[in-house]
Amino acid sequence: MRVGLFTLGCDKNTVDNEYLAGMLEGKGCEVDFIDDVAVEQPYDAVVVTTCGFIGDAKKQSIETLLEFSERKKESGFPKRVFAAGCLAQRYADELIKELPNLDGLVGVGQYEQLTDLILDGRPAPVRNVRDVARVEIEHFMRRKRSDAKPYSFLKISDGCNHGCTFCSIPIMKGRHKSVPVEVLLEEARSLLEQGVKEFILVAQDLSDYGKDWGRECRLPDLLRALCALEGDFWVRCMYVYPMGITNEFLDLMANEPKLVPYLDVPLQHLDTDTLKRMNRPSKDVNTSKLVERIRARIPHIALRTTMIVGFPGETRLGHLNMLQGMRELRFNWLGAFQYSIEDGTPAGSMPAQLSNATKQRRWKAALETQTEITAEWNRQRVGTQARVLIESFDANSGMFSGRSASEAPEIDGTIYVTADKPVSVGSFVNVEFTGADVYDLQARAV
Repeated sequence: MRVGLFTLGCDKNTVDNEYLAGMLEGKGCEVDFIDDVAVEQPYDAVVVTTCGFIGDAKKQSIETLLEFSERKKESGFPKRVFAAGCLAQRYADELIKELPNLDGLVGVGQYEQLTDLILDGRPAPVRNVRDVARVEIEHFMRRKRSDAKPYSFLKISDGCNHGCTFCSIPIMKGRHKSVPVEVLLEEARSLLEQGVKEFILVAQDLSDYGKDWGRECRLPDLLRALCALEGDFWVRCMYVYPMGITNEFLDLMANEPKLVPYLDVPLQHLDTDTLKRMNRPSKDVNTSKLVERIRARIPHIALRTTMIVGFPGETRLGHLNMLQGMRELRFNWLGAFQYSIEDGTPAGSMPAQLSNATKQRRWKAALETQTEITAEWNRQRVGTQARVLIESFDANSGMFSGRSASEAPEIDGTIYVTADKPVSVGSFVNVEFTGADVYDLQARAV
């Protein structure tokens, strides 16, 4: 049986589909990862792993399912279409009603149910085997990697216990569940054997790791165990909430060479009143002192954060406070997106919803502000040296591309490298920066 997997949404969905691919291969299936609805292959089944986090993601998920369903109706391929993931978890009944050509629908983390549904192979009316969202992983599962890139996402937990008023993730995924250390170590060893040179740790909140067990095993303990594995590789931390940035954590990052000096701290806003309406767990944290403490301990660290613009009740002053905070804190990288109403969330029914025009205008202002900050920082890096993980080679330009410790994959900038001597994709190379654009840098191997 030949199966195509189409992944939408976050890095955690990427990991989930790699688990699913490994399980299907173990049952004798041929599995492809696809990213084009128009792919001309006679698939017995296509699985679309959906995202339901924000309005644009929902729209993209529905459009993708609709296109595959239409192709099935017109040409007979794929023979069957399945919906999985967050949107399927939350809106199963609506999807079945709107997409009658669906053959099956499962929710979050239900790998076994989905595998059984695919292997069944019988044409039948749409089957909804959605169950309670299951984000708990209790044993090692072999992953079939979706690509040969030298980095891989390592999902250390899923689900969320926070009560942010704008977020529907707890509704779709349930409460936070950590993956046991021994499972993650076995998974990491397996990935190292496949050539992985960087682990990007992902979760809804890395700093919550281990708290659901009621025993003393926290994020620093996991990081020490991962870094103790043999080999030359990096470990990168994404989505660490401010409360988890303890002195122990910073000391470990400062002294452990495998733990790159990079930190993604999802703040979402910098105005006190807006943060309170968001009910952020870090709403009482002094962000300026936090950033000062981080940089004092690790002066060369690269910091990333995210901002939501146009949150209900966000005043012009609140927006200006955010922009001023960005200028003062000078995050190396910053992503911004416009607030969208999520069904069932407190923020969705708040008064003072902002117009799309206002949100668009404020979003552009945030991006323009950050562009200046990132461009200036990159200009300052010209003439300095860094270690770069080489990810690809472009034969037309004769240049390699990669990242240093200061760039996370897929969201930050790229380093384009020229080399007089042979360089291997998947290797670490020392470079000197020779030029800078807004987000990307040029360098030569030294």
